[in-house]
Order: sequence, then structure tokens, then C-alpha cells
Amino acid sequence: MRPFSRTMRFFSTEWMARASARRPWHVIVGWIGLFALAVYLMMSLLGDALTTDADVTTNPESKQARTLIEQRLRGPQRDTEIVIVESESATVDDAVFHGFVEQLAADINALGPGIVASGKNYYQTGDETMVSSDRHATIIPVAMAGTAQDASDNIGEVLDIVDGAKDNANFGVHIAGFASMGDDFQETAQRDLETGEMFGIPIALIILALVFGALAASVVPIVLAIVSIVLAIGASAVIGQQWQLSFFMTNVITMIGLAVGIDYSLFVVSRYREERAHGLDKLEAIARTGATASRTVFFSGVTVIIALLGMLIVPQTIFRSIAAGSVLVVIMSVAVSLTLLPAVLSLLGDKINAGRIPFVQRSQARFDEQRPGGFWDRIARAVIAQPALFFLVCAGLLVAASIPYFNINTGFSGISTLPDSLP
Repeated sequence: MRPFSRTMRFFSTEWMARASARRPWHVIVGWIGLFALAVYLMMSLLGDALTTDADVTTNPESKQARTLIEQRLRGPQRDTEIVIVESESATVDDAVFHGFVEQLAADINALGPGIVASGKNYYQTGDETMVSSDRHATIIPVAMAGTAQDASDNIGEVLDIVDGAKDNANFGVHIAGFASMGDDFQETAQRDLETGEMFGIPIALIILALVFGALAASVVPIVLAIVSIVLAIGASAVIGQQWQLSFFMTNVITMIGLAVGIDYSLFVVSRYREERAHGLDKLEAIARTGATASRTVFFSGVTVIIALLGMLIVPQTIFRSIAAGSVLVVIMSVAVSLTLLPAVLSLLGDKINAGRIPFVQRSQARFDEQRPGGFWDRIARAVIAQPALFFLVCAGLLVAASIPYFNINTGFSGISTLPDSLP
């Protein structure tokens, strides 16, 4: 048992914290190299790794039947985009309407058979079903080449032509189809991601500043969370070369990464500052933090990972992508907290308290966790004194909060969930 015990001590969170603190520059340079590699992988591979398709990953009978239909009857199912051209003043019988539609259709077909399989219009077919009853609008069905994934990859070039045609003030041009809808979903997800970062990070920074009472200590968790997010997305770009991942994955990684990255760093930085305040020197304070707070981070991360792995049971692209992204970013957050953060603390030392916020700092200086009193101490004593009463009150609140769930309307994400501003 002794060799095993020595091995466990060698790989303990305390050992990792102490080793990282002793050679901080080695650790930091290593993480910088991984960060640079992750950025490169994001730039070069992420586009091919993500998809807008939501496919079943197993092979049920319904999927087998669809495959047989494609192989023996109609071939691979293609995406057909519908381009709509309308005018308030002109009708399809007017020469100006005729010329505009023919030019637009010619521009789309000029993309070539690798992108557009076929694109017909009313003036070629004479089909009256392609014209509205008031004759002020017509459609141009555009069959995209290749599979649905090929259509998603190539739809951008068709959208560019459609957007360019919108510059003509005399005509309204719109497009609808699975590939263009997928592009709208991606655009919305990207915009939501940017909005979340724009508001979420500053709010988190303000809260951390109030918690720590120092600007330096509040910035460190944000920076380390960003490192974890970039590394997780880089790893996703590699995994996506073998298994297609949903484009929602980047949103999930950012959301979970900010949450756990900040949370884990908060544990470690808070404990380190406490140990320094109790008189331990820098290295011993980091080692003690590694033996306590870092250990909590490790087991918390393992618990979260095990819970998230349950989503892999659902054989569907979106669920497995969410699970993979969440697991990756939690792994990165734990690794960063156990190694990179101790190295950063070793370099900063007491400079972690730089940029003190006077009022908050004074209130923290008066705080002593060993001294009774205060809000949370009174709450804890009240719960201990009347456990049954507090159990009934809290359980009642949870039951009341769950009541709306029974009337919830569930369903898949569709066009009804997109903003009305999108076409």
C-alpha cells in the first residue's frame, strides 16, 4: 500500500499546485503554446466541424428506410431554396419584371453545377402556379447541388446574390429553405453569443470585483475562463473532423466555460488570499490551497463531467454535441485551475490584491470566518434549531416553482423561435 500511497500523493492536487508554483514560467509557456494551437485549430478546422443538421446518430428503421429510398428511388434528398420576387407597381407581365427575374435566375445558375443543380423561373416554364394571384410576385425554385450538408456549406454564395438583388428599390427579394434557415440559425446563435459575451463578462467582472475587493483578483478568473473556452473549442474542431457537431456547441462551451471557469478560479483565489492572510508564505499558501480548494475543484469537475456524460445516451447530434462541448470545457477548466492558476498566483504573489477597492476591502479585512455572527451564521443556526420547519418551507417553495413545468410547451427549435426581423 505504501508505493500506491506515494503515487497518489505524487499526483495529488497539492503536488500539482506546488509543482506549478515552483516552475511558473514553464507551466505558463506550456499553456500559451496550447492556447496558440487551439486558436489555429479554430481558424482552420472549426468551419468544417460544425453542422446545422440535427440527425440521429444510430440506425433505426426509419433511417434505414430513408437510406433505401435514396439509394433505390430518388437519390439523395436535395435542398430546394425558394427565391421570391415581388413588386408593388409591376406585374410579371411587365418587361421590367421579366428582365429582373431572368437576370437574377441567370446569376444564381452561373454559380455552376457544383453549387446549384437547377434553377427555373416562370418565364422558362410558363407554369402559372409560380405566380401569385395578383401577378405581383413570382418564385424561383433553386435546387441546391449535393446533399443537405453541401447545401448548407454553399448557401452563402446564393444568399450573396439575393442580398445584392435587394439593392433594387423597385423589387423585394426574399429566400426561404432549409439551408437559408440554417444560416439564419447560425447568424442568430453567433449574435446571441456576442451579446452574451458583451454583457456577461463585464457583469461577471463587476461581481468579482465586489467579491474580492481588488481588480487584479477579479480579472484572473475571467482570463482563465477564456483560456478554457478557447481550448475546448479548439478540441471540438478536431473531434468534429470525425463526428459532425452541432453549431450550438460553441454557445454551450462559452456559457458553461464562463460559469465553471470563473467558479473554480474563485474557489482557488479566495482560499489562497485567506492562507496568505493567515501568515503562510507564498509557496505554502499555494500548496495549502491545492490541498483544499483545488481538491474541491477536482471532485466538483468530475461530478459535473459524469452528469453531462448522461446526455450521450440520447442518439441525436444536438444532444451529443452539447454533452461533448460541456465535458470538454469542464475538463479544460479543471486542468487550468489545478496547474495554470497556481503558476499565475506564484508570479503575482500579493499583487493579486492590486487595484484595491477601499470600501469593499475594509469590510473584507474585518471579516473573520472563525468569529460567530453575521447573516449566514444566523441563517445556519436557525436551520439547525428548526430543521423540520425549514425543510417544509424550502420544499414547498421548490414544489411551487415546479408547477409551471406541467404546462410547458416543448418542441424542436424551428423558424417560429427565430426573431421576426429575419426573413
